[in-house]
Amino acid sequence: NRKQFGKAIIGFPRVADKIAMSVADFVMTRELTYAAARAKDSGKRCDIEAGMAKLLAARAAWSNADASLQIHGGNGYALEYEISRVLCDARILNIFEGAAEIQAQVIAKGLMGGAN
Repeated sequence: NRKQFGKAIIGFPRVADKIAMSVADFVMTRELTYAAARAKDSGKRCDIEAGMAKLLAARAAWSNADASLQIHGGNGYALEYEISRVLCDARILNIFEGAAEIQAQVIAKGLMGGAN
């Protein structure tokens, strides 16, 4: 609903691009997660796929929350807007539940056959 210069901001290319990239991130993360779940359901090891899904999901959450804050402009920092909480929640995903660095190690070790 936000307007700038008398026009809905969705009409501005940079806003539309942010939304399009957010949707693409979401779909990529979902599909990678489904691939890991299918591997697990079939009894295969899926630590690499699960690690990649977790790493991508945390990165996408942070990136998309940041893009959303940009779209909200200065209001994005105001505590009465939900996006300020979403940004804080998204940031913690790279720290809790297996930090990004740990997920990267799991992926790299798996790809190299467990080599140190």
